[in-house]
Amino acid sequence: MANIEYKSFNEINLQDTFFDSLRQDYQGFDNWYNRKASQGEKAYILYEKDELVCFLYLKEENPIDNTNITPSLDTTKSWVKVGTFKVIPHRTKLGERLIKRMFDFAISKNIFNLYVTAFAKHEALINLLEQYGFKQWGNKGDELVLIKNIATTSKDMQQNICLDFPSINTKNVSKYILGIHPQYHTGMFSDSMLKTENFNILQDSSEANSIHKVYITKIQGIENLKIGDLLIIYRTKDEKASNANYSSVVTSLCVVEEYRHISRFTEEEFIKYCKPHNIFTEDELKQYYKSRKYPKIIKMTYNISFKKRVILDTLRGIVKRESEPYWGFVSLNDDEFQQILKAGGVNESIIIH
Repeated sequence: MANIEYKSFNEINLQDTFFDSLRQDYQGFDNWYNRKASQGEKAYILYEKDELVCFLYLKEENPIDNTNITPSLDTTKSWVKVGTFKVIPHRTKLGERLIKRMFDFAISKNIFNLYVTAFAKHEALINLLEQYGFKQWGNKGDELVLIKNIATTSKDMQQNICLDFPSINTKNVSKYILGIHPQYHTGMFSDSMLKTENFNILQDSSEANSIHKVYITKIQGIENLKIGDLLIIYRTKDEKASNANYSSVVTSLCVVEEYRHISRFTEEEFIKYCKPHNIFTEDELKQYYKSRKYPKIIKMTYNISFKKRVILDTLRGIVKRESEPYWGFVSLNDDEFQQILKAGGVNESIIIH
């Protein structure tokens, strides 16, 4: 599939049947759309087999437009308005990916407050938003108003990985580098693919879209992971690359949701647990269950894609050991962790100390 694109309104066919439900819900939708097109506005979209399957329009508001919002939202803060958010039915994982895109957009603007309006009948959409920390605030006409305040201080944190997403708690948790081979990395962390990679690598599957990831491995030490531990994802070098120093890169930051061992699952349970958030096919998972080749299982949230890719040469200057560590799984101290985030251009506002 093609990756999610950021397209001008006037590049998108307004007559696509995708927009019919929006026309039904919003009187004057076409006029609104054409006005946005004339203003050069853009939206995040995805086509699959020439079919438009999602549309996300985000708008900065400073000050916020409180027209008809009851009670009024805080006018002293900058806000991102989720102006239009639609995903075709039964595509929850794609909805998750767009929620991550909302947060990425806001954080890139140094804005930490978002709001969205939705009709109460859109229960699945509202439930999905609430899963990642949106709360019902009030009303705007016949619609509900939901808000998300991205945590930037410890008192804002709710001690719940999903509700706090994408903010990162660094207190009383362990930090590690986790190495993942290129053929698995991009399928799982689609927003962290390298510029040299082809979008065709991505598949239309939940593992590319989901905020949650399941990784199976045999690496020693993984069994020590605890909920809330932090994993800096390290993409190992391509097979054809001659020098790992400049082709192996750190790309992402994840939070551990849980660690489990394959022995705790039946085959059916193992497939049900892994398949929605893992790159392997059902047949491959069956083979791995039988062989126990990768008995250790990590479930994690994909919180941050680094702005800058941190190459191994830089890592070696930060993570100094008496002997070369095994980069597949490396424990980090707080200073090393912070230096890697800084090198990766991560917005410090959502890293909670």
